[in-house]
Amino acid sequence: MSQDHEPTSRGQRRVQRAAEARDQRRQAALEAHQRGMVRKAPVTAGLAGAGVVLLVAAAVTAGTLVPPTAPEVDGAAVPAALNAVPTQSVCAGPPRLPAGAEDGTDTQFSPVSTSAVSRVTSVLLSDLAGRFPGSELATLPSAEPEGGGDGAGAGGGDPEELTASQPEDVQQGAPATSGEDGVPVREATVQDIGSPGGEAGSPTAVTVEPIGGQATGSDAVSVYSATDGDLAGTEASSCTAPGHDHWLAGATTTVGSTAVLVLSNPSASASTVALSLYGGSGPVEAPGTSGIVLAPGESRSIVLGGLAPDEEHLAVHVTAQGGAVGATVQQHRLFGITPGGVEIIQPTAAPAQSAVLPGLVVPSRQHGEAVTGQDGYEQAGPAVLLAAPAAGATAEITVSGPDGPVELPEGGVVQVPAGATVRFPLDGLDHDVYTVTVTADAPLVAGARGLSGQAGGPIDFSSVSAVGALGLERLVARPAETQANLVLYSGTGGSVEITPVLRDGSLGDPLVRELGPEATRAVSFGGLVDADESQVAGALVETTQGQVHAGVDVRGEQGISAYPVVPQQQPVSGVPVRVGY
Repeated sequence: MSQDHEPTSRGQRRVQRAAEARDQRRQAALEAHQRGMVRKAPVTAGLAGAGVVLLVAAAVTAGTLVPPTAPEVDGAAVPAALNAVPTQSVCAGPPRLPAGAEDGTDTQFSPVSTSAVSRVTSVLLSDLAGRFPGSELATLPSAEPEGGGDGAGAGGGDPEELTASQPEDVQQGAPATSGEDGVPVREATVQDIGSPGGEAGSPTAVTVEPIGGQATGSDAVSVYSATDGDLAGTEASSCTAPGHDHWLAGATTTVGSTAVLVLSNPSASASTVALSLYGGSGPVEAPGTSGIVLAPGESRSIVLGGLAPDEEHLAVHVTAQGGAVGATVQQHRLFGITPGGVEIIQPTAAPAQSAVLPGLVVPSRQHGEAVTGQDGYEQAGPAVLLAAPAAGATAEITVSGPDGPVELPEGGVVQVPAGATVRFPLDGLDHDVYTVTVTADAPLVAGARGLSGQAGGPIDFSSVSAVGALGLERLVARPAETQANLVLYSGTGGSVEITPVLRDGSLGDPLVRELGPEATRAVSFGGLVDADESQVAGALVETTQGQVHAGVDVRGEQGISAYPVVPQQQPVSGVPVRVGY
């Protein structure tokens, strides 16, 4: 071996020794084979004559016995094709008031409002032959409380069929390029499911089968609204893919606030979950944050105030082993006896040195100052919430409206100590919808909080998450019976083509929307068609230029909400396999 290829590490030396041992074993086997041939030679000579003995001896002496030739093996890793698999997304249940939360961190929920309405809207696209993938919605009931069993096998009964399952050859066969008449057909189907999760309001999971050996366009969104009770407000959240690593930013556990972490396991395997908590003074150590077991098809609710009390801005890191899980935080507030809104905090982007958060709604300067000027409302204004899980960081915050970045009264630069969280207020802005961008010299977790309402009455919050760029194509569902905007942002400028998806299954005419550099553009779902805007169930967004980030801001009679538009799931189609011996 030349000096250029000498092993430099213990692992390389171990690999080399193993290869040399294999060579030695092969050589020993060859020599044993040759010795066996020599021992058989006299017998052969006795039967066939001296000429044969001389011939064999000459062959052995000359070394003309050809050793077995090792086959040529391409050791490069290549993907081994796998069957296409269904995609899953977890939908948060409607907000519920914790009952018995003071007894510990496990909780059951009971509805409070008499006017609460909740639903899940699922939108699916067909393939180019007009065929829809099979899909279903399953309930993920809460684990039984302590003393009532371990909750194993606590599945929520038979799933509800949304669209019929296709035969296996349709699911795994070649993708269609057209219908039977040779003309490509693309349609949609829209399903509204009222009161998902049953009376308990449990989380649900939407499963969509592949078709033509690949995933088709699909999306689902849950929405909640109530006009009375402690949980008055509007809440909309996207149904997102389960995972093994989630970050959630902006939970509040101060007096009058309730934050409940909801973990859901839609998979067929048990999952063991661990939590890491970060507060205003640094990491929070608490019992009960590891070894949290979720059976298949089960959810569990944990009151964060029992783990980290009196935190104004808490960040939660959820890691799972085994089955992938969904994670959200249900949060509501009371300012005395006045409802302070409801929100679902959804996972935000993993720690990074940059973050983009589209869809932040800010009230007028006058209304915002009037709300935060009330006693006990000082922290209620719009804000950016940052956490530095590893090293301390210096962050620069930029807020961009329709015309680009706007001036921030606080200047935009903030120090975030290692392991701690920081709130950066966004007071003094005009009423509009914005995109927040964060750049830092060390990885950060970012979230933002919007505000609506007036002083002296109920208010409501929205939780905004950081998202990656959309990718080429993304279907976005619209929450039913709300005013909703698709909020788009591109740092360097770009463009998108937006095709409305209608409730009758048809796709409308595509519209092109240009995005200026560092500008936020809000596109109303209802404004995508000239007809009845309530018939728009979603939109198919295709990026035609640049890197585009998106969110949805939702406005109802009871308040506001927001949810991220994350890149489309990319199912695994193969695993790397290296051939060798």
